[in-house]
Amino acid sequence: MKHLIQQIILLIFYLVFIDFAQASYCYRDTNSSHYNLLVEENGIYLQKTDKDRNKISYVSQSKVRLKDITDKGMRVISDDNKNILILSSGNYYFIPKSLNYAEENKFTPLFSENEVSKAVANHFFLISDNWYYVSYYAPRGETYKQKIPELKANMEIIFDFDGYKYLLKNDNYVYIYDKKDNKPEKISHQGNWEIITNFRDEVLLKDDNAVYVFDNRRDKLEKIPYLTPSQTHFFQSSYDERKHYLYDDDTFYLIKFDPGFRYKDITEEFNLQNKYDGFTKAEMHPSQSGDSMDTKDGLIWLSIGGHFTPVKATYLNAYKDLYVYHNKVYANNRDLYDFIRHETAPPDPCYGDSLYKDKSIDLSNVKNPRELHRPLFSVFSDNQQQYSLKEDPLRLEKKAPYAYPRLTTKDHIEIKEKQIFIDERQLDTDKFQDIPIFLGSIVDIIHGCDHGGPLAEIDYFYFFTDGKKVYAYINPEKNQKPKVLDNISPRNLKVNDYDTLKKLLNMFKTTAKEND
Repeated sequence: MKHLIQQIILLIFYLVFIDFAQASYCYRDTNSSHYNLLVEENGIYLQKTDKDRNKISYVSQSKVRLKDITDKGMRVISDDNKNILILSSGNYYFIPKSLNYAEENKFTPLFSENEVSKAVANHFFLISDNWYYVSYYAPRGETYKQKIPELKANMEIIFDFDGYKYLLKNDNYVYIYDKKDNKPEKISHQGNWEIITNFRDEVLLKDDNAVYVFDNRRDKLEKIPYLTPSQTHFFQSSYDERKHYLYDDDTFYLIKFDPGFRYKDITEEFNLQNKYDGFTKAEMHPSQSGDSMDTKDGLIWLSIGGHFTPVKATYLNAYKDLYVYHNKVYANNRDLYDFIRHETAPPDPCYGDSLYKDKSIDLSNVKNPRELHRPLFSVFSDNQQQYSLKEDPLRLEKKAPYAYPRLTTKDHIEIKEKQIFIDERQLDTDKFQDIPIFLGSIVDIIHGCDHGGPLAEIDYFYFFTDGKKVYAYINPEKNQKPKVLDNISPRNLKVNDYDTLKKLLNMFKTTAKEND
């Protein structure tokens, strides 16, 4: 019975994993949507553009006409994740970022231009020396206006807590404004305040006199002692999202958010390790390899757990996320720390060196070691090639361009004279008669994967021209040779235009079907 239960548990885990894996390959979940307003001859349109996660390949594009907005001189004032604020025909309007709502709703003016002295952050309007918070509920086309009499004309937003709470200030006070209960709360006395960062419910801030943490759940302002505001530095860890660093010249705090805000003074730990000259010159370097601090005196301080340990090492290069110690390169803090500790510790009389394994990395396969860095935990790059870390022995090996997402948009496609590179893979350009011009890329979705259905099947088309012919590369990670579109003239083709790319795709598919 025990083994049967174990088998059932394993089967359930397998089915859940398979369902998750399929869901993760559903293509519609990987795209990004962008909205913009178009002024055309016959009206003003809200346009939605979907692009692949590579940020280059078009997936779809559609638009709807805004029937009640007719002023072709309209101006976009600001936008957020939900609405675009515009000024049209002397009035302010919200345009919802939804084609359905934009097409269905009749837009009601919020305020006239003459009424508004100032509009801030898509929601705050200064009317006759009074601030109003305005929100818009697109499904019903309803607008809500709330007067906030406590705020004065010189109010300034410092930080937006995901659109639900705002940190505001004027010359006299700092406020937390919760739009749900329409109640601004004073949290400071007079001073020149500056936001440092926020921790969801906590805000780290400073004025001319001190550094504080404010808990907006409990309306509690707490002074963090011993810090000089003008000298205070804050850094977020890339290695551990719960860990942060806050320090001035003579005080160093380790900050954790797990689950609430906590800070610990670890200055004494530095002093006990002969760090007496302060942190004025210190530079923090958060990275995927483990956080470190360069004190500019020949020491690198490695963050190990909740402590810092000094080592006489150097950084490999300006990225400062890989270390060089006695001509060996180490990828993270713990590996270097263990090696140095092993060097200085007496040998174990029972085991000697048999239990220790040197984890320095063999870089013999790296094209450009001077630029090697670790942009993602599982990816190394030398700006020419991406690598993955292999074991036994520890080494870097080239990885297929599509094994991981590319790192930046500019790395995705590159043209050098008559050469084309897509995700660092060189394509065949023998048929080109002149320097390639990239027309754009579009996705052909054979099926995008419905939940419970087959995995998504997508073809990527990249179109180029040399001024005489048009060429198409289909799935260039697999096929480096282009197809020539002999029946299409490159004249008057627009670059990076969805309609042009859709036309090229349809013509290519029609020609391919006729030739079958």
